Amino acid sequence: MGIPPLSFLMVVFLMGLSIILGLLLLRSRRKLRRVENECLLLKKQRTDFIANLSHELKTPLTSIQGFTESLRDGAVKDFQLADSFLRKIEDNVERLDSLIHDILDLSRLEASDEHLRIESFLLPPLLKSIEDQFAHRFQQKSQLFRTQNQLTEVRLDAKLLEQALSNLIFNAHRYCQDGAIVELVAKSFSQSGKSFYLFEVIDNGPGIADQDLSRIFERFYRPDKSRNRASGGTGLGLAIVNHIVISHGGMVEALNLPTGGMKFRLLFPAS
Repeated sequence: MGIPPLSFLMVVFLMGLSIILGLLLLRSRRKLRRVENECLLLKKQRTDFIANLSHELKTPLTSIQGFTESLRDGAVKDFQLADSFLRKIEDNVERLDSLIHDILDLSRLEASDEHLRIESFLLPPLLKSIEDQFAHRFQQKSQLFRTQNQLTEVRLDAKLLEQALSNLIFNAHRYCQDGAIVELVAKSFSQSGKSFYLFEVIDNGPGIADQDLSRIFERFYRPDKSRNRASGGTGLGLAIVNHIVISHGGMVEALNLPTGGMKFRLLFPAS
């Protein structure tokens, strides 16, 4: 068999090169389309965040303005009414302060992971600090708060772990009825050959509608907007919890319990 002519080899080479370039171009277009979609999603998230933030800021400011005008129009002469208005103004100022602090915390968490200060520390003192922090709140509603801890030393960002657990415990306390039970569980957990620190916050409160569970970690998302706003929530607490866990390389989930109530599970890599 003779050697193929040079022109034939050139054609084969060019065809192969064309196929390779075509595949590379197709891959580049797909990547570009994916980047464009991500940019559109980020743009929408930014727009939604600004719109939600504007609304969250406007609501307490409008209330403060309204009560202030009422006081100027003569309500200040009625001591009982004036005292009621001043208390409402104070509540709205506290809400604004909480909102600003949560926005700053969330901004730092979303900016980068450089804020993490991973170090080994004893867990029992941290859990005792959380328990002391909420003792008075739980007593006011005749609620029971208890812990079950099987861990001694962990390697995490202690400050962020405390913030995440405190946010969840505060939510449980706030939304549960008087006499409710809130439990914090800490233990080791293995999955697919990997070791984790597992933290669970469990309550026997009203739970959350199943259709809302997939969205409760979004910024400003409220399953029950009126209840959350009335109780002083900023709508950012669970988003902060989510970012704290993700920044550690972990994962978080929320589950409705068959017997009623909620369970939040935080999984942190134990490495």
